[in-house]
Formats: sequence, C-alpha cells, structure tokens
Amino acid sequence: MNARRMILIAIAWCLLTLAAAMLVGQQVRDWSLQQLQTEGQDRLLATINRIRSALDEYRYLPFLLTQNDDVRRLLLADNPEHWTEVSRYLEQTNLVAGAAGLFILDRKGRALAYSHWREAEGFFAGSHAEQPYFLQAAGGEQGRHFALQHGVAPAYFLSAPVYNQHIFIGAAVVRVNLLNLLPELPDAELFTVSDDNGQVFLTPRSGWQLQRLDSLYQKQNRLELADGTSVQLWLLADKRRLMAQSVRLDDLGWTFTSLTPIREAEQRGQAFMLATLGGGLALGLLLLYVRERHLKHLSQQETRDALARSEAQQRTIISQSEVGLITIDQQGGILFINPMAMQQFGVSQPLVNGMKLENLLAGLDQFGPIRRALSRLAQPGFVPVTGYEVVGRRGDGTEFPMLFSIRRMRNEPEPQYLVTVIDITRRKRLEHALRDANESLEQKVIERTRALEAAQQELVQAGKLAALGRMSSAVVHELNQPLTAMRTYLAICRQLLDQPQLLAENLKLLDGLTNRMEVITRQLKTFAYKKPEALGPVSLATVIDQSLLLFRDRFASGGIELNCRPEQAAVSVSGDSARLEQVLINLVKNACDAIDQQGGRGEVLIAVERMNGQVLLQVADSGPGIAEEHLEQLFEPFFTTKSIGSGLGLGLAIVASIVRDLGGEISVSNRPEGGACFRVTLQAADNEP
Repeated sequence: MNARRMILIAIAWCLLTLAAAMLVGQQVRDWSLQQLQTEGQDRLLATINRIRSALDEYRYLPFLLTQNDDVRRLLLADNPEHWTEVSRYLEQTNLVAGAAGLFILDRKGRALAYSHWREAEGFFAGSHAEQPYFLQAAGGEQGRHFALQHGVAPAYFLSAPVYNQHIFIGAAVVRVNLLNLLPELPDAELFTVSDDNGQVFLTPRSGWQLQRLDSLYQKQNRLELADGTSVQLWLLADKRRLMAQSVRLDDLGWTFTSLTPIREAEQRGQAFMLATLGGGLALGLLLLYVRERHLKHLSQQETRDALARSEAQQRTIISQSEVGLITIDQQGGILFINPMAMQQFGVSQPLVNGMKLENLLAGLDQFGPIRRALSRLAQPGFVPVTGYEVVGRRGDGTEFPMLFSIRRMRNEPEPQYLVTVIDITRRKRLEHALRDANESLEQKVIERTRALEAAQQELVQAGKLAALGRMSSAVVHELNQPLTAMRTYLAICRQLLDQPQLLAENLKLLDGLTNRMEVITRQLKTFAYKKPEALGPVSLATVIDQSLLLFRDRFASGGIELNCRPEQAAVSVSGDSARLEQVLINLVKNACDAIDQQGGRGEVLIAVERMNGQVLLQVADSGPGIAEEHLEQLFEPFFTTKSIGSGLGLGLAIVASIVRDLGGEISVSNRPEGGACFRVTLQAADNEP
C-alpha cells in the first residue's frame, strides 16, 4: 500500500513537476519572446534612426549646390565653360560628401552638369522633367523621392530649387545609393527594408536583395503569448523560425522589418523546464537573467550617451559654420544664434535671446515672401524661403545686404525654424564696380566710333574733291578743244555762205566735233548709270561679234592681228548685251591704243574659258604693258596714263563698275611675253554647266 502510494505520489509528483516544468517552460518561453519582441523593437527603432541619420547627412547638399555662383551662371547662360567648371565642382563636392551622384537640371528638367561627367555615357541625353524630385523642386519644395528599378541599385533623391530674382531657373539634385548605407549597420542584425509593393531593396543578407518579402519564408503564423500579445513567426527554407516585427514610415513609404531568431527563446523555455526539475539550474538562469538585464541597461545608457555626444557635435558644427545660422520659435523669437551670425549683425547671444527676428531685418515688404513666411510660422500655409535678398540691420543701426533662407527643422518636439544668413556685401560691391566699368567702356566705344566716323567722312570728302579736281581738269581740256574748233569753223562758215560746197565740208567737221563732245558726256553718264534691276542670259559670242565690228577698219589700217576663236565663246552669261558690249569695246580699244604706243603691228588676243559655273573672259595685247605702280590705280575714276586730250580716265572705271553690277570680277596683270592681260569673271547663265 505504502509502495503503491509512494508510486502514486511519485507519479503525481512527477506529473505535477512535469506540468509545473511545462508551465514554467511555456511561461519562460513566452516571457523570452516578449523580451525578444522588446529588443526587436529597440533594434528596429535603432535601424530606422541610423538610416534616417545616414540620409540626413546628405540633406544639406542640394541647398549647398544652389548657393554656388557658377551653378547660377550655368543655368542662366548655358555656357560650355561653365558646364566644365560646374561639373568639376560637383565632382569634388561628391568626393567629400560620398553621394552616388550630384547633378544640375535646368528649368525644363534637362541635365546640364553631372559629378560623374567623365563616364556620363548618355546621362545628358535623358530628361528629368517628369521625375518627382524635379517637380517638387519646381514647386518650390525640397524634393525627396525613392526610386527602385530592375538591375539598378535602389536610390534616394534629394533636390532643391535654384532661383534667380525669385524666378525658378533649375534644380540641384543629390542621388544617394541606399546600398552604401549597409556598411554603417551592425553585421549581426537581420532586417529588411521594402517598398509598398513588397519588394526588398535593403538588407544585410545578399540573397534577399530585390526579392519579394512574401517569398522569403515558407510559412507564416501568429503565436499568442501569455500576456495576451501576439507575435508573427516566419518559417524559413532552412527550418529556422524567426520573429518578424514591421513598421511602415509614411514619409518615406518604406516598411522596416526586424527579424529575430526565436530558437534561443525556445531553448530558454526548455532550459527553464529542466531547471524546474533541478534547482541548481534555476539559480544559473536567475543569474543569466540579471546579467541580461544589466547588459540591456548598459546598452541603453550607451545609446543615451551617444545621442548626447551627437547633439553636442551638431551644436559644435553649427557654432563653427561659415554662414550665419539662427534658430527661432513659432512666434519668430530667437532661440539660438551662432558666432558667424553674431559677427554679421554685431550682437551677442544674451542680447538677442527672445528678440523678434524682424528686428534684425530692415525694410521688409508687407506682402513679400519673408513677411508671409514669418506670419505663417506653425501654420499649414508656411512655405520655406531660399536665397532671398534682403537688407540686414546691425546692432549699431548700419545695414548690409544678405541672402536670407528659412525652413522648418525636423525631429523637434515643438516647431522650430532654421534661418540661414549669408553676407553678400562684397558681391554687391563687385557688381557695382563691374557695372560702372561697363558703362565707362561703352562711353569710350561711342566716342571712339564717332571720331572714326568723322575721320571717315573727312577722307571721303577729300577723295571726292580730288576726283572732282581731276575730272574738271580733264573735262575742261577735252571740251575746250572742240569748242575752240567749232568757233573757228563757224567763223569760216560765215565767210563761205556763198560757197555751198566748202560750207558742207565745214558743217561735216562741226558734226564730228559734236559727236566727240557727246562721247565725253556719255562716258560721264555711263559712270553714274544705275545697276540694272534684272539680268538675263546673253550669248557671249554675239557680244564679241558685235563689238569687233567697230574695230574692223582699225585692225586693217593699224596692222593689228586679232586672235579669237568663236567656238570658245559659245557660252551664255548672266547680264545685258549693251553693257557687256561696252565692257568689251573699252578693253579692245585700250589694247589697240597700247599697240599703237609701241609703233603699231601687234596682236590682240580674246579667249573664253568655262569653270565651275563661271565664265572667264580674257583680253590681252602685245603692247608695252602697264607700270607696276599703276596697276592698283588703273580702275579708279579719272585716272589715266594717256596725255591730256586723249581721254577722261573713265573707260576702265566704267568697265569695273559694269562688271561689279553684273556680279563679276575684273583684274589686270602683265604678261610674261609682254603686254597686258585683263581678266573678267562673269556668272554663267542658269542653263549652262
């Protein structure tokens, strides 16, 4: 009986101990899962904070790029030299910042400069006009956009607008490769970051990159814990069970999932179950619990210390910044001012604490963007202001020009705003100096131009007077001889009125003198003749034949040989026959006169040659040639090498004028074998090859 009872008691004790052990094991497992859940939440929050901090390190870059003068000049002028200079500036800035790329877009979304311009490979050919980060910048906002494309590393874009006198002229964009954030995270952590489509784009486990979140596990279920909470468990392909904790960030549109292995919790439950059977193990588990709690407190304390050091470092960076930085509250009161801003305004921190920011600004327009921004602090209608030119007021009452920017600070318990101030006194002084120099240079150019115009008019007048002098001398001499002869012949005619035969001869001579005077006046008229308004095709062979009819007797009486092949002249040129005949008559007459100066008997050569849509007409003689010092003056009006009474010096001037009116050219040179050669280049008719 006692043995049976002992057996029953032993069985009951065993069952009770087993039940207690199972209960304790289950409680310990649930408790361990709760601890893992808490730790997972802490890790999840730490991961989010680390990624946010890593992204925040690039937030200043777009605004920094918008302040660069070379960037503005590139957007305003689109100069290739500015493109190279800005691209090198972006390249150097990117080496320091460590971003995936920096680029500048114009107002149409076209890329003008790129930090990786050396290996761009078509980057400038694409358009960014439809990209969200460009549209946000064009709307006056600081753009933020996440992009995930197949075969391309996930990227996060930050942008800021660039203004010129309140007019949007382009955007500065920073591209961050999210994969570069992984080395900053602890290797032991297992987590995923996915987009709203459930695609994983950031995880320390390489095999999960760009996989769908629901494809990472074979089975998913929820486990109810003793305290009423539930946890989500994943069963992986390698039979591991993980606790999954997820949270979605609305501003980024990302889902962060922290994965914690629960094998340790399950083993702990088993260990506590065994510890219930053995008291010694309970003490060890208790010490382990105390140790874990101590480590957790140490970790939390280290986190708090690191946060304090980070805040102190940020304060130091702001204090040492080379631009003026002022922090204000939602009423516009000054909370903090860095040393650069105190130097710019000539004030101290105690003096401006609580002072309204408006007291440091002069001449604010009631309806200007800064007045509107300050009046809408902590309101939904607040719009950030970037790079607006205003006038600042120093502590001693003096004023100075500056660039003013204001935006809301993130991650603050109460709304606070960061004001950026850049002193542009030196830039304004240089702009005024440059404007004064340009105005002085323009005045000097105007004065110099007027002086040159006056000198040119004086030269033209002097040339006219010289030409008139030569012309009047020649015309007086040419007309004086016929007039003298006419008076003589008229006196004779009066004496011969009763002798009709002799009177007829004198009248014939008078008619010849009249024709001579007509030739002189006709040359003057031809010299002033206007350019023909319309030109047509003219047979050059016909012009040559008609012109040579006038010289048939002179060739025969003077012993002059004509060398002209009609088949060469079978070509049409653009012009009118009367003026072309006048050109050829003058040239042939000069050739005959040159042969006569040599005592007669010589050769006149007329040649025609086609070349590239033009016709070359050459008239050469075997006379003495032309003196070298006379070659440049030969086509000037009233210039002649003949004696007074032999011509007005208008023949070659008329020829040159006619050739120019017909769209051709004329030149003269001495032949190696002796004599002169005139070359006339005319345009071939449209139907000529």
